[in-house]
Amino acid sequence: MRDKTEQNGLARRIEAARARMGRFAQDEDGAVFIFSLQVLIVLMVIGGIAIDFVRQDERRTLIQSSLDRAALAAANLDQTLDPATVAKDYLSTSGLDYLNIEPVVEEGAQKEYRRVSMTAQDDMPTIFGDLIGFGVDSFRSNTAAKAEESIGNVEISMVLDVSGSMGQTDSGSYYGETKIASLRDAATNFTNKMFDNVQPPGAPAGRLSISIVPYNQQVSLGPDLAAAYNLSNDHSYNTCADVQLQGFNSVSLPTTGLQRTMYGWSYDLVGQGYGVYKTLSESSENCYEHSYSDVMAFEDNQNDVVNKIASLRAGGDTAIDIGARWGFALLDPSAKPVSAALVQNGTISADVDDRPLPYPATGQSIDERSMKVMILMTDGQNTRTFSTYMKYRTGDSGLFSIDSSTAFNDDSSTMSHMYWFSQERADQGEKPYYSFADRNWYAPEEIGETIATKVYETKCYTDWRGRERCYQDSHYEYQFEPRDLHAIDWRTVWSKGWTLQYVIQTFLLPPRQRLDPQESVASIYDEMAISSMFSEKDKNLHDVCQAGKSKDIIVFTVAVDAPQSGKTALADCSSGPSYQYDVDSANLADAFSSIATQISTLRLTN
Repeated sequence: MRDKTEQNGLARRIEAARARMGRFAQDEDGAVFIFSLQVLIVLMVIGGIAIDFVRQDERRTLIQSSLDRAALAAANLDQTLDPATVAKDYLSTSGLDYLNIEPVVEEGAQKEYRRVSMTAQDDMPTIFGDLIGFGVDSFRSNTAAKAEESIGNVEISMVLDVSGSMGQTDSGSYYGETKIASLRDAATNFTNKMFDNVQPPGAPAGRLSISIVPYNQQVSLGPDLAAAYNLSNDHSYNTCADVQLQGFNSVSLPTTGLQRTMYGWSYDLVGQGYGVYKTLSESSENCYEHSYSDVMAFEDNQNDVVNKIASLRAGGDTAIDIGARWGFALLDPSAKPVSAALVQNGTISADVDDRPLPYPATGQSIDERSMKVMILMTDGQNTRTFSTYMKYRTGDSGLFSIDSSTAFNDDSSTMSHMYWFSQERADQGEKPYYSFADRNWYAPEEIGETIATKVYETKCYTDWRGRERCYQDSHYEYQFEPRDLHAIDWRTVWSKGWTLQYVIQTFLLPPRQRLDPQESVASIYDEMAISSMFSEKDKNLHDVCQAGKSKDIIVFTVAVDAPQSGKTALADCSSGPSYQYDVDSANLADAFSSIATQISTLRLTN
């Protein structure tokens, strides 16, 4: 009986246990906790892998910076140790011996360049990378560095202010030298340093070429360069060119057909804008045509460059934009026909007949590329530049003479036979010729001379005694004789050497004021003259500097005791703050020396 009772109790307990297990299996309480544990494990694995990635990036950064420093130190041309040994020493100091890096060193035969390159492959053991079961037990990174000090080919345009203010006393000079004297010293030291660094004895010829571009209100090319650029032949009084007609959005200039700057003088201006009045009391030449102020282009002879700098003199206004336009043009490959012409006539050496070289480009060898540098210096600010439009240089001037086509002068007897033709009056059917003799208008058939002929006549009479008396009497008979008009060419006008303003005032203003009383010297001048002044020239400078820098031309600027507007214009032109020098004249030599050092500094290329 007891056995049966015990069996029934056991059965009940088993049934109760089954019931509890069923309820437990159907109970969902605590399921989120289990899922959370699974997510936590996954997050821990991902976080660990992220830590490995951060470790790998920090390690790669350390290796890259160490390789860069080692490559730069090894490529330094001034150090005489074995470049590979220097690089390995740097890596050892940084704790990177385990990478077993072998530097690759390339050098020029004359040590004119040194290129050091290194690559490294690093396998960093991971901490968490193998936890996910893919066997990621290390991360690999590849780094490389290449440093080059390659003086190679260097082309320099030294654009130097030789305006009148440069002739003033240098405030920083103990001996009271002028600023132009300080410039000569600074530029000479710079030149010698560049030849020492780039073109030392034994180095391949033609590594360095320097162009000297002196400027005031214009740039005088000199006869050889003017011939190479084929300046217009409307006159031959100077070798300046009206580059402002070519615009300032490009660094290239055509090597044929440049318009020669009109000889003559320009007005000084009082006031601003078009409301200015112009005065003849003070004036300055359009183009200073002196051998000491003309351009020296593509020169590779150290003595010739130094002698050119020593000859510089001061005078004239300031046109920084015109100077910069020529400085850039002599670095642009479009000027290669010019260097070829200068080589052909013996002006420069055949070693630089490939100047200007192409702009720097990836993949070019040392011999195929060139560092292009322009140094732009001023002690002032942009002022003005003047010339005369071509249509007022040759052809009929509108002036006529009844004597001959060359009878042109400002004396009263000559002017009494001169006329000015009005096309406007001719088109209206009115008398078109203005007479300088009486300021009246005449038709062609009315132009001529009234000829007075003295006529002698014998007259007789009978006196009181009845005798016949005779005597000679005389009188004048007048007869108008038409005369032909001879056109006076503009060349004849300008052959007198008068200023544009004087020609306007004496020969053009009187008849034109008869047509329009509002006409003035200024209005006619604006019609005939090419001019740029002040803020317009600052804009020109900005534009051409932007064009030059876009070609990878390095622009250094030196403002010497300059006013703020000049400093601002040069700073805008430079390649950046580290390329700007704002100095007093006492520190001019230091500025040029610093520029020479910068040109020769290391360049990290990769």
